[in-house]
Amino acid sequence: MLGKTSMDTCNYCQSSSPLETLWVQCDLCDQWVHVSCVPFKCIHYEPSKIPQQQVLEYPKVSKDIAGFHCSKHGSEGKLYIKAAETKRRRSNDDQKTLNSPKKRYSLRTKQQIDYIALNEGEDVKLKHVHPHADAFLDCFKRWENTTNFITAKDFYDKFLSLREPLKIIDPHNSGMKTPKSSEGQPLTVEEISFILGDDYPVDVMDIQTQQNERWTMSRWNQYLTHTKPETRDRVRNVISLEVSHIKDLNIERPIAVEENDLVNVIWKSMGNGDEKPKVTRYVLMSAGNSYTDFHLDFAGTSVYYNLISGNKKFILFPPTQSNLKKYADWCCDINQNAIFLGDLLTDGIAMELLAGDLFMIPSGFIHAVYTPVDSLIIGGNFLTVRDIETQLKVVQLERMTKVPKRFTFPNFDLVMGKCCEWFASPTTETDQETDRNLKDSISSNTLHALIQYMQDPTTKYKPIHYTSKRMLIKRLQKLNQLLGE
Repeated sequence: MLGKTSMDTCNYCQSSSPLETLWVQCDLCDQWVHVSCVPFKCIHYEPSKIPQQQVLEYPKVSKDIAGFHCSKHGSEGKLYIKAAETKRRRSNDDQKTLNSPKKRYSLRTKQQIDYIALNEGEDVKLKHVHPHADAFLDCFKRWENTTNFITAKDFYDKFLSLREPLKIIDPHNSGMKTPKSSEGQPLTVEEISFILGDDYPVDVMDIQTQQNERWTMSRWNQYLTHTKPETRDRVRNVISLEVSHIKDLNIERPIAVEENDLVNVIWKSMGNGDEKPKVTRYVLMSAGNSYTDFHLDFAGTSVYYNLISGNKKFILFPPTQSNLKKYADWCCDINQNAIFLGDLLTDGIAMELLAGDLFMIPSGFIHAVYTPVDSLIIGGNFLTVRDIETQLKVVQLERMTKVPKRFTFPNFDLVMGKCCEWFASPTTETDQETDRNLKDSISSNTLHALIQYMQDPTTKYKPIHYTSKRMLIKRLQKLNQLLGE
């Protein structure tokens, strides 16, 4: 569910893995590539150093790289490496440059940690403690909240007016259903591996680098179930395993989520045979000491979060104009990995979850998560009518910070276009009361935000019941005039 801020797919081989491969970033843009994918004829020594000498091999470590221009800036790109004569011991003449900033070339995106150490295999840091763990726990104490609780009934009845993270005190009354083991005990990673199959692919995040590696479910089960925490090579986390298509898991979402999920509502009349975005059911599995840095869920989606086993600590900050601005600046900061964002944001809410807890996160809350012990969670994302304005703001922020498409809400333009047609369609007696209430809750400001989004030339949508996007926008503008009267 994490956003990223640079282009992390090699534009030579169109792959984003493996993690161990040496990467280099273009000096002129955000493109990253595998060093070994650069055509050999495009590798040169630094200009003016040894111009006539032929390069005989690829650089093996990042400190041998002097610079790189990707193929977007001419021919097939150029990779410059340091000449042998420049790789010498520092002399007294070098002292004046020791304090100068050095440009580093290495693994993946700018927000990674210890770039050269990761490339060259140096175990510079503790492998089992994230560098922000202490700062997170201090921040957690500062914002700890023990009052944001609500009953399942109140959550259902008051959904349209709820704007803060809340823990449901009686989750058994919410409609949330999760699979049990054959003995009636809570679900385990072992059983998930059995249901999905040993070869089922999963993206596993290394908490130090915040980057993913592709594993099989069997390998992940061996790591989390059958390896003692103290003997694991690194702390790892699975946070993007979507399983809505796995019927054997029999996951049922809270009723309030089902009835307020914007996709559910508009697909009843506007589905038109299109597949729903697959974001509704995730299995999250975290090793103890896992840490997920501050992020926004894609498109500002709301989240339901049912902790099956273990323990989780959340710090969340509301999507105020100030907080979103600081978040955007942090996403674009070359030193992002060294900055603990929680020290810069305001109006925090920190909550701890224990096994059995059901937690609801509304749209746009910037949050980080720490996992003290091995944990298993079932949760999911959903868009709402209530939060359309916030969701559109987050999408704008994602585009500004260049989040790769695969980390954004699937077919968001399609969903927003269908939402506009749903709102513009006449209400009928066959519409459910919940759907009518949702349509009635849309304000003039919300409709104005939708119109602006649809007017953007980059928004692509082919209407179902209108001859063009322009005609749909005209209808929305007319309805907005009526709302304002």
